[in-house]
Amino acid sequence: MELRATALWMSGSEPEGQEFAILLERAIAGDVSAFEQIIARYERRVISVAWRLLGRPEDAEDAAQEVFLRAFRYLHRFDRRRRFEPWLIKMTVNVCHDLGRKRRQHPESAGDPDAVCGSGSPHEDLHSEEQKRLLYKALQELPEKERAAIVLRDIEGLSTAEVAGILSSSEATVRSQISTARLKIRKALERRRL
Repeated sequence: MELRATALWMSGSEPEGQEFAILLERAIAGDVSAFEQIIARYERRVISVAWRLLGRPEDAEDAAQEVFLRAFRYLHRFDRRRRFEPWLIKMTVNVCHDLGRKRRQHPESAGDPDAVCGSGSPHEDLHSEEQKRLLYKALQELPEKERAAIVLRDIEGLSTAEVAGILSSSEATVRSQISTARLKIRKALERRRL
């Protein structure tokens, strides 16, 4: 699986509908090709979240593989009355937590999952890339729970309620973690600019 940062830009997925429900039922019944279609649908989203939480593309690939292995193994436990994507994102956060604990490192950012084609001006591109690098470095310095909350809410665009469900926290706790994370990122960026 080749990771291209531009492919991860705006990694949201389509809303789940009747067609997806049928696909999910087939996968739960053991249809491997149906599950492969689910992987194709959510792979970018899972890799994007994992990359932002772990900070390295290699780790994001490892996490995505583990997420889809677990999803396949536990698909029969999925509550079909709920949306599939939050279940999968929660699994992604848990896998990233496990991988982070195993590796016990806060690596330098080895790329940017949001890198896009330049604006045309080399000076603007350089300035923009430097800002992104500083932002991702500050993001990686956050404690794990704050990083997960801000990535899911501010970068991935999930609602506060969805983030609270994924992180098994209250909405008030998530709002507090996001506020604290934003303040820490702002201070980290200010320190680096001086």
